[in-house]
Amino acid sequence: MKVYYFASLKEALKIPSEEIILSADMTVVQLRKKLVDKHGKCHFPGNILCAVNQEIANDEVVVSDSDEVAFYPPVTGG
Repeated sequence: MKVYYFASLKEALKIPSEEIILSADMTVVQLRKKLVDKHGKCHFPGNILCAVNQEIANDEVVVSDSDEVAFYPPVTGG
């Protein structure tokens, strides 16, 4: 599966995307844990948003190899 990173998360990780090998029936929360284990909790705080196939996804959404998954910090304005 290809996982995309945006905004300050992309800058912090120094990569725009990466390939992740999934376990069967992996949920967003399990994917997030895998990414925390790989990159560190500091990059994936609780407010990092996830989109699956360009729709906001909660932690219970099941992802597959064919899905497009993106993580990004919440957008704020001034």
